[in-house]
Amino acid sequence: MSETNDYHEAGEVFKKSMQDALAHLDVVKEDALKAHEETINLQIAAKEEIRRIEREAHLISEAYTDKHRKEFEERIRNEILFSVTKKLIMFGMKSTQIMTLLEIPPKIIADAWFELGFAKLGDRAANVTYENQGRAGNVIFYLDGVKLKFWYEFGGGTTLAFINVPTEQDWTKETGLSLEDRLPVLNFIGERVIRDQASGYRFQIKNDSIVIAP
Repeated sequence: MSETNDYHEAGEVFKKSMQDALAHLDVVKEDALKAHEETINLQIAAKEEIRRIEREAHLISEAYTDKHRKEFEERIRNEILFSVTKKLIMFGMKSTQIMTLLEIPPKIIADAWFELGFAKLGDRAANVTYENQGRAGNVIFYLDGVKLKFWYEFGGGTTLAFINVPTEQDWTKETGLSLEDRLPVLNFIGERVIRDQASGYRFQIKNDSIVIAP
C-alpha cells in the first residue's frame, strides 16, 4: 500500500515561499522607489547644473565679446594712428612733434619708418622717394623733420641723369641743414637712386649735382 502524501507540509512550504517572495518584492519595490526618488533628485540637480552653466556661459560670452570688442577697437585705433603717423612723416613733421600730437610711443614711429623704407643716416632715419614727370622730376629726400626736393633731368650720351643739388655756399640756406650734413645726405641720395632706379650705374657728387653714369 503506497504512502499518503503530506499535503499539509507541502502547503506550508509553498506558503513560506510566497511570504519570502512577497517580502523580497516589498524590498525590491522599496529599493525601486528609492532609486526613482534618487533619479528625480539627480534630474533636478542636472537641470540646476545646466541652468548654472547657461548663466555662467552667458556671462563668459558677454565678457568674451566685450574683451574682443575692446581689442578690435584698439586694433582699429592703432591702425589709424599708424596710417596718420606715416602721412605726417612723409609730410616732413618731426618725430617728436608726431608723438606729442598723436600721443604715441616711439615704437610706432620706428615701425612707420621701417615700413616706409627709412634707413639710418647717422643717428637719424632717412629715406628717398621720386616724382617722375617724363624725362625729369624730383628726388625727394626725407630726414626726421626735413623734406627736401632736388630736381633731376635725364642726360645724354653715357650720362643717365643729373640731380641738381645746392652748392656748398648755398647748402645751409636752401636746405636748413648744416654743411657737415651735405656729403652724408648726398651720398645717401646717390646710393638710394642707384639701388632704386639705376642698378649697374654709379654716382658722382659734383659741385651742384649728383651725376648718374656707368
